[in-house]
Amino acid sequence: MNIKKRVGAFFILLIVSATALFVECDVYFPKEIRVYHGQQVEIPKGFAYTLEASNAVETYGDYDATVKLFGVIPVKEVTVNVEPERSLIPGGKAVGIKMFTKGLICVGTQEVEDTDGRKINQAKTLDIKNGDIIIAVDGVELHTVEQFADIVEKSSGRELNLMISRNKREETKQIKPVKTDSGYKLGIWVRDSTAGIGTVTFVDNDSGKYAALGHPITDVDTGELMPVDKGSITEAEIVGVKKGSRGSPGELYGVFDAQGQDCGIIVKNTNQGIYGKLLPDYDLVSGEERPVASKSEVKTGKAQILANVSGEKVESFDIEIQKIMRYAPDDKNMIVKIIDEKLLNITGGIVQGMSGSPILQNGKIVGAVTHVFVNDPARGYGIFIENMLENTK
Repeated sequence: MNIKKRVGAFFILLIVSATALFVECDVYFPKEIRVYHGQQVEIPKGFAYTLEASNAVETYGDYDATVKLFGVIPVKEVTVNVEPERSLIPGGKAVGIKMFTKGLICVGTQEVEDTDGRKINQAKTLDIKNGDIIIAVDGVELHTVEQFADIVEKSSGRELNLMISRNKREETKQIKPVKTDSGYKLGIWVRDSTAGIGTVTFVDNDSGKYAALGHPITDVDTGELMPVDKGSITEAEIVGVKKGSRGSPGELYGVFDAQGQDCGIIVKNTNQGIYGKLLPDYDLVSGEERPVASKSEVKTGKAQILANVSGEKVESFDIEIQKIMRYAPDDKNMIVKIIDEKLLNITGGIVQGMSGSPILQNGKIVGAVTHVFVNDPARGYGIFIENMLENTK
């Protein structure tokens, strides 16, 4: 009986080990792997898998490759994309961000009391929720809160057709404004814009394109990604710091002239940051171009970030890349820790406003800081630069 139990336990262990190996294979080797010309797909020492190309990877293009277990057993076919080496100017400079949404974001609903004292909640009846985007009214595109309020007031109670987007699906809802003692109301609170401070990650000197933040701009009330109608960035100055501590995220205090000269436009707001183009002949960041590292090149260990935590000065600070989630989605691909005593004394670690600070390792741009751990402000997440570059195409 003991022998049967041991044999059973052995086979269970064998199945669990094999499953773990295959999961590890899928995590480390996706169907497509990108490398830049002159680079190789980095495989950790002692790793159970090897990657063998069917032909020599010598120039740009797509190459078939086989993942083998212990260098012998073929387990997966992948494609290696070899692209021309890219170089970018790393940022680190804080900028003011002004953005108007495409449509209006619903940030709250409420009951409305009509002139007869009846309380009406049409938003609840029509299933209009926080985070819904009101795109148009009677076919007229919406751009500002004031425009929406004016349309409702001038309706004189006439039924309106609201075009609403939720989870990228559009639907038309008919709603009748309620006559109140102070005019016609719908009981829907909306927002059309946002503004704040963020950090530029890189500038492409050839195209004038830039990237910043490394994470999306979301509505403060709903947490939903804010779709861009129009927006811009402008130069900013850091005038103070709220130091971060356990349980209390810190923040950079910056100032910029909301009516002043813009230095670039915002084209995209994505899960990997904001993207746009600088105005002609505008040098937002300075310094030499640095080569870009593919995600397979990034290693745990020492690295640096460029950050602007005082005035307009960009400085280099030491960090440690502690963990790599090589094929995690969106903006959480690595865990980083601030180890630079100067930066820790100034900010306590990663603070709001530093998002987008570029991460450099071995002279290459490997990513950007995106989030702080609330209970450990010295540590946070970073995104691979390769993932950010997908949004510049």
